[in-house]
Amino acid sequence: MVTTPLSGWRVGVTADRRSDQQVEVLRRRGAEVVVGSTMRTLDLSDDPRLLEASRALVADPPATLVLQTGMGLTMWLEAMDAAGVGGDLRRTLAGVEVLARGPKATSAARRAELEVAWSAPDELYAQVVEHVASTGGRGRVALQLDGTDEEALVAPLAATCGEVVVVPVYRWAWPDDVGPAGVLVDAVCDGGLDAVTFTTRQAAVHLVEIAESRGRRDELLSALDGARVVPVSVGPVCTAAMAALGMTGIVEPERARLVAMVDALADEASRRSAAS
Repeated sequence: MVTTPLSGWRVGVTADRRSDQQVEVLRRRGAEVVVGSTMRTLDLSDDPRLLEASRALVADPPATLVLQTGMGLTMWLEAMDAAGVGGDLRRTLAGVEVLARGPKATSAARRAELEVAWSAPDELYAQVVEHVASTGGRGRVALQLDGTDEEALVAPLAATCGEVVVVPVYRWAWPDDVGPAGVLVDAVCDGGLDAVTFTTRQAAVHLVEIAESRGRRDELLSALDGARVVPVSVGPVCTAAMAALGMTGIVEPERARLVAMVDALADEASRRSAAS
């Protein structure tokens, strides 16, 4: 007999990318799912800044490339292939030190035949910054942005580097239709959900911002305490942002993967069921 550990649980999903896959995994474990995407990804492949930055890196190669996300590297190279400078860019990047924030960026780099010299053990950008500082800083550094605040990412790296060239591949924004996310906010505040999943830190930030726009920020954060509603994180980067926002009782898997995240929630549900 197939067990469904999340039977009776109503779970909110904030994801944009791969939300269908997450919903399927949750439903297979017995959950009822409410989808309220809190974000959308704006593709900057046609942004003149991306082409300008790429040409600048080919003309004057950096000492180091910092990769934030696998998706970002893949989108960047594909965009430059379409623009006719992909070959030159790939040859340039093959000759520089590559630092990755985590395994997804590392995997994407390897697929692009780039050798990763070092990867942050906990997938934290702060660890990348610390590594650069502790190993003597750098001269010219290329930084692939991850969709969040550009200035906040550049400033700590620039403190120990001669120059930071930003590579803007995509940006995160509120969804075009905020309605489903608003329904999710109300469901959390009114006791209509048992858990909410977050697969990016920006999804958590946007949920709180949307709640604030509805005058329910404090209610939302009070409810996301692990007792009334369980906040579920995909990994340490997301967890750090959620905790900084004021969420508590966060459930996080040992490995930052979507299925592992759902399994961690299922384990929590089973633990609670056994204790009741």
